[in-house]
Amino acid sequence: MDKITDKIINFLESTGLNILLALVILFLGLVIIKTVLRITKASLQRTAVEGATASFIVSIIDLALKLLLLFMVISILFPNASAGLIAALGTAGLAIGLALQGSLSNFANGIIIIFTKPFKEGDYVSIGGIEGSIRSIEILTTELLTPDNKKIVMNNTKVISSEIINYSARPTRRLDLRFRVSYQSDMKKVLQVLKEVASSHPNVLASPSPLIRMSEHGEDGMIFNFRVWVPSGEYWSTYYDMIEQVYFAFENNGIKIPYKQMDVHVANKEV
Repeated sequence: MDKITDKIINFLESTGLNILLALVILFLGLVIIKTVLRITKASLQRTAVEGATASFIVSIIDLALKLLLLFMVISILFPNASAGLIAALGTAGLAIGLALQGSLSNFANGIIIIFTKPFKEGDYVSIGGIEGSIRSIEILTTELLTPDNKKIVMNNTKVISSEIINYSARPTRRLDLRFRVSYQSDMKKVLQVLKEVASSHPNVLASPSPLIRMSEHGEDGMIFNFRVWVPSGEYWSTYYDMIEQVYFAFENNGIKIPYKQMDVHVANKEV
């Protein structure tokens, strides 16, 4: 028992206190890091830094502080680290670095996204065919929110390597629609009705001016191009308004919308 007691006392004197101190430092460090991040976020919100860039900066600070805390804890646990231990840690670090090549690539591409600014927080984009609003840009990933409220997380390498369409990059967008009417309809009247619908909507801009012209002689009717410019943020509301209002305008003016049909002609031939 005396030997066991002596070993416990020696352990507490040599290592136990270090472990206790390391745990205290770890706890306090995490609290301090959380406080620093909260202050940083609040400070960035009061500056001109846009949201996605701010979230990326906060992510970098978070990683740097946690790595610093990790080194502090290790130095407390191993105050007399030998050259062999340092070499072992270096080898482990190299192995981890090789295993995290993809993560390092994502980190580098995150920096590229921040500096090239293909989009910002709140922009509605299409990345590799996936559409949604940008919520945040983190160290390794970019987060999107789809129109049906799905959260999509894409790694930054995929974002950079994909085709990016930013629908919010410009203040205005062109709304392109096509309407088909019967050949029995008066073409001039159709043009007049479509122009009246466009000019009466508050979101349709006068400049650039709307382009409304017959574009094609279809198999079952005349096809009209309906192109108007609208504010980017009002694109979809205007889209659905135009679909509905043109339908009712056609109905009120006796303009028929054709449906696909087949005319069969039977020829009587004498044998």
